[in-house]
Amino acid sequence: MSTHQYIDAFTRYLRSGDPSAMAHFCENASHIKRLAVYRNGFYKGCVDALTANFPMCEKKMGRESFRKMARLYVDHFPPEQGTLVGYGENFPDVVTDFMSGAALENKDTLELTVSKQSTAHLYVNLTDIAHLDYAWLMSLMSADSSEILTVEYVAQLMEQGNELTELSVKLNPSVLLLRVNDEAFAEWISLKTNSNDVLSTEFSTSNIVMLWRLQGAVQARSLSIAEVALMQALQGKSGSLGEAFDAALMLDENFEVSDAFTACLQNELLEIENI
Repeated sequence: MSTHQYIDAFTRYLRSGDPSAMAHFCENASHIKRLAVYRNGFYKGCVDALTANFPMCEKKMGRESFRKMARLYVDHFPPEQGTLVGYGENFPDVVTDFMSGAALENKDTLELTVSKQSTAHLYVNLTDIAHLDYAWLMSLMSADSSEILTVEYVAQLMEQGNELTELSVKLNPSVLLLRVNDEAFAEWISLKTNSNDVLSTEFSTSNIVMLWRLQGAVQARSLSIAEVALMQALQGKSGSLGEAFDAALMLDENFEVSDAFTACLQNELLEIENI
């Protein structure tokens, strides 16, 4: 038997629990039984990674219910890389399946673990909260910006007589735009801060949340419709600053360009593309 065949057989065992393929590589039945240590370790590592990557989901559902759902996720989406960093890309989709009844049998199993908590409360906003958890993680793990547009640099450009509206910029790599329900965003913040006061916060009507990394910490806020247009004009591609602000002004003629530009600088949202 080749090493490649051994790895394939061991991988099948870890994913399915069926040890038959490993019989060729074990001397006796007791050796096969010992393989359970590796499978248990595999599941524990994956579930622990999902717990770390979706902390507000776990907090909302409760540890036992979340870990049962996480194990089901591992069954359907085992890690495909040699690292668990960022593991769980499809986890929000699994949550959606449970909520839609696509996995009703497993959903009922999870609900048996919920004590003194209504099923409706357990699942409301859960998909959006999962998306927010993962977006937070992706923003945290994103690449560093090559050259942030700072207040000091803007002052230097103005002294040199450069027209700021013609400046070619784009959003830094950590900026993510996510469409979620405002109530879900409020609950996610409440879970993170252990405070119900956030639930009374006034949100915009765009249902778009922006996440970004500032000095090593991920920030999040809801955007107005004009702010969404501004950020979308700058996302993933370079363009002139003037064109981006024009996109916002088309949706809201009263949009405060100066305030928005100052906020972009203070939050280090813009990356210089070309001078």
